[in-house]
Amino acid sequence: MSELKVVDIKDVKGVRPDEFRMSWLLIAEKTVGSQNLSMGVNETTSGGTVPEHAHATEEEVNLFLAGRGKFLAEGREIPIEPGVCIYIPPGIPHQIVNTGDEVVRFVWIFAPQLANHRK
Repeated sequence: MSELKVVDIKDVKGVRPDEFRMSWLLIAEKTVGSQNLSMGVNETTSGGTVPEHAHATEEEVNLFLAGRGKFLAEGREIPIEPGVCIYIPPGIPHQIVNTGDEVVRFVWIFAPQLANHRK
């Protein structure tokens, strides 16, 4: 039987995929045993970017909490700022660029979770 789990980001070791980004995996099969989704937080420093990429079978949601920048997908340039939430269907190439002076911080959610989020 499943049980309620609590994760504090202060207790999670972040992963730095490059000099501009830090990501924390908070909810996933390998952290709390979730089966259908994963969730975490990303921070991208001023001038940094989340390189263009796509997820073949996963839906993604990004909720922006801090900073300013642009979200690039399907020939569109969407301004990002706190409160903007973007749904990305599977297979859509997308990129995030920090154009501001502070860290862009956002929550990301995948369903189903990425293969590397599983045990």
